[in-house]
Amino acid sequence: PEDAADASGLLATVAQLGQLIGVAAFGTLFLNRLESLGASGAYTSAEALSACMYALAGAAAAGAVAGLVPRRR
Repeated sequence: PEDAADASGLLATVAQLGQLIGVAAFGTLFLNRLESLGASGAYTSAEALSACMYALAGAAAAGAVAGLVPRRR
């Protein structure tokens, strides 16, 4: 109980840092994929978005599997 305030602050900081890194990583993936496809248009944007969508789905699946692994005590 005496460390609850420290743990709460650490949890909030790590959550915000994870969100920041996730947005930066998937935004970079989207923009790099968009640039590598060449001419801008609806088709290239859709291709870049689908690549980013599959990466996000993979990250979500990995997070779900990691949440199912039992913790050791």
